[in-house]
Amino acid sequence: MVSTEWVKLWEELASRDIQATFEGEAQMVERWRQVARQLDSGERGLPDVLLDHILERLTPEMAVLDIGAGIGRWTLPIARVVRRVTAVEPLAGMRQVLLERAAAKGVTNLEVVDIPWLKAEIPPHDVAIAAHATYTTTDLLGYVRKMDASARRTCYLALRVPAHDGIIGELSERLQGCWHDSPNFIVGYNLLLSAGFCGSVLMEPRPVRFWTDATLDQAVARARRHLHLEDSSQDAVIRDVLSRRLSLVEGLYRWPDNMRSALIWWEKVGIC
Repeated sequence: MVSTEWVKLWEELASRDIQATFEGEAQMVERWRQVARQLDSGERGLPDVLLDHILERLTPEMAVLDIGAGIGRWTLPIARVVRRVTAVEPLAGMRQVLLERAAAKGVTNLEVVDIPWLKAEIPPHDVAIAAHATYTTTDLLGYVRKMDASARRTCYLALRVPAHDGIIGELSERLQGCWHDSPNFIVGYNLLLSAGFCGSVLMEPRPVRFWTDATLDQAVARARRHLHLEDSSQDAVIRDVLSRRLSLVEGLYRWPDNMRSALIWWEKVGIC
């Protein structure tokens, strides 16, 4: 039986995570455009053990479905080793960045679909992937069941893992009454396990990159964004927590959160 506790918690957290306005969407796209520039310039050269795990298991004849492809952070490396990739990305700004990057890198075996995943009609592929793409769906189980039905061989699902003592978690508990600050691996894995998806898990090692902000005001703005607060009414509480918990290192305010990611995957015979 599916645990209603995990279902309700995911629904509540995902409802907070949805980018509800055009302004919010535009800001998110611009942040990811900056990430794309860093990727393409080599600034973000750290290894990606989750992507590497997938790449090692792909073969040239495969067709891969990348759901919520975003700027193509995983899409484009995958396209280089398989026959074709179908990328589902409903946000116009993200699609534009993805297509620009694909053209610049000479990737031609890519089809981009602009319809939200739960409404899209796409034939089965060998492998289905959703990397950090489920946070704005309140129906995680429906999302994953459709993903599973669209894969002939293997499914891969990447989710963020919150730090057990993270600042965002502490602020979420104080301001919103719930330590689980966002849809995440803890909630998602337990929800899927209760529904019969017995996925294996690969956890990233403890990261070496930290969030940093030049000023405390910028750190407060970051916290407000991650908590999806629409105004500055809680800034005093946020500032109090950040003043206590951030470290000033080489002139920058460093966060200790160390959020990392986990990869859940299952073969089509791996359902309980």
